[in-house]
Amino acid sequence: MFTSHDMATMKNTVFRRDEIWFAALNASHSSEIYFLYEIRREDNERVNSTAAFDKQYMEGRYGADPYLQNILNGGDWK
Repeated sequence: MFTSHDMATMKNTVFRRDEIWFAALNASHSSEIYFLYEIRREDNERVNSTAAFDKQYMEGRYGADPYLQNILNGGDWK
């Protein structure tokens, strides 16, 4: 197990959906931890195993805020 902010490791050729975990702050300022395999798209289907995980993460599709500056500035507590 390791943690990284290196987007090069968030590829479907490096890790499976069940091996990528996210931590996000909730409204009570505590962390929620969940993995990519749990996430559902708008059509209630799981994220495709061949998806561009890094790109979709940067687009905000997975819930965790990819921009540290937003978190440091108080951000949007989800």
